[in-house]
Amino acid sequence: MDATLSLNTTKTAAPGSGTHAPRDAHRPRPSIARVNTELVLIRGLPGSGKSTMAKVLALVGYEHYEADMFFLRDGVYAFDPVRVRDAHAWCQAMTLSALMEGKRTVVSNTFTSLQELAPYQAMSRNVRIVEATGRWCGAHKVPASTLQWMAERWEVLGT
Repeated sequence: MDATLSLNTTKTAAPGSGTHAPRDAHRPRPSIARVNTELVLIRGLPGSGKSTMAKVLALVGYEHYEADMFFLRDGVYAFDPVRVRDAHAWCQAMTLSALMEGKRTVVSNTFTSLQELAPYQAMSRNVRIVEATGRWCGAHKVPASTLQWMAERWEVLGT
């Protein structure tokens, strides 16, 4: 597994402020108290090893979530682009619930823009961000044009 960066971060942002916020994100949300529970965010392009890293952490007791899990039905991945916002809202809700229960949690998503990290960063004071940089054939066979688009919109983490 390849990873290039690991940062502890304490950035504050409102839940749902990311690109993939739920459709009702314009509604005021009650503020949440940030917990101290450990949250690991793994970001990277498709095929970079994000899910593999997260699964290793799950083996040692972390709760593992990613938006792609929303599209699993009876073990079969059935991506629906119309439901991407719902998938990210589900992932955020599951993550927050686990953190509030005191469970160490790992989330693996592409997080190509820093704004997509913000809702998760707002959940805990104990956040680590890891960038996966491997180059394997991704599980979902993402088209080369989509990979190129994602790479072009990639935002670098500040140090």
